[in-house]
Amino acid sequence: MAADDFDGLPMFVEDDEEETAAAKQKRRQQSQKPRGKLPWEDETPEERAKAGLRLAMMKKLYEYDPKSGHGCYTRVWFVDFSTLDIDEETQYGPMRFTDSLIGDDYDLSDSESLSVLCLKIRSSDAGYPINVYGTVIVRDRLDMKCIYIFRRNRNNCQLLESEGESLILTGPTRGIVFSCDAYFETNLKIKEDKESGDRQFSKAMIDVDIAKVARGVQTRTIVSWLSEVDLIFAYVKNALEGTIEMAILSGPDVFDGKITVYTTDVPNHILLYDSGVHGPNSWGSDRVIQLLRRVVAVSADQMLIFHICPRSDRNPKTCGFAPRIEGEERAEIACGAYRLRVKVTWSILSVRKF
Repeated sequence: MAADDFDGLPMFVEDDEEETAAAKQKRRQQSQKPRGKLPWEDETPEERAKAGLRLAMMKKLYEYDPKSGHGCYTRVWFVDFSTLDIDEETQYGPMRFTDSLIGDDYDLSDSESLSVLCLKIRSSDAGYPINVYGTVIVRDRLDMKCIYIFRRNRNNCQLLESEGESLILTGPTRGIVFSCDAYFETNLKIKEDKESGDRQFSKAMIDVDIAKVARGVQTRTIVSWLSEVDLIFAYVKNALEGTIEMAILSGPDVFDGKITVYTTDVPNHILLYDSGVHGPNSWGSDRVIQLLRRVVAVSADQMLIFHICPRSDRNPKTCGFAPRIEGEERAEIACGAYRLRVKVTWSILSVRKF
């Protein structure tokens, strides 16, 4: 055969065949390796149980709202239900750092709170008058547990007779730590003649996102079931917590009148006491007045102002307190036939950074 007959033929044919065989063998070995597990196949029995609990709770908390015409979550649904009981009340009370060694130079720049001013009934599809009971709570990042701001059982309803009336609030029971978000949940019902006939008035959850809230008074309208309810609150920066106590030093045994507080930057009055609502009262030998609410959030550069109005005196009295990092302040004030002692105990909200 002539040399030209070999032109164009591949050289080293034997080596190419060996490389091809090696590649085939490598692919064969790779195909025989056990496949990686999918994420859920690596779960432990405890993890599977936790995932099942979460799915069951999410299904339970997702409800159809006839007013909006679609489904929604009525409570927090994104938490770890294996470690958090969403019905449990917060374990933290007020005045947690009153006696702590905290200097006056403590940095309050990350201390933010919400002041819940009122919950006002904007509209009722059930008309008026109605007897309302149930709960309204707020949750914060401190523990995500229930901080009650309204709580009445079926035997202690609040009568609402017209549009624009406010629910009588009894909380929060401590300062709200406003970091990232705060979550409000309403579960209000209308009492009918028989409990089986009671109607849902409001049932919803709203998220107040710190990134979307401006300083000052804000209103969020909660539209659900048979109502529209205005949640009115103020965003408080450089916040300190004040816990209030009032007592009768002299005068009648019980205080007949109305007591409110406000701050110099937010003039909306917060109702602390109204004998016209729950009757005049005092408690114990010290004649301490039983307040509806006793915890407020105040910006460090503002003042807390008390507005005290005995029913027998048309001239209300006021007194003011400047917030402090810790400790307490007292003042005595003559008001009509009464002499009252007002005490405010101050505390920071938290030492944790979120």
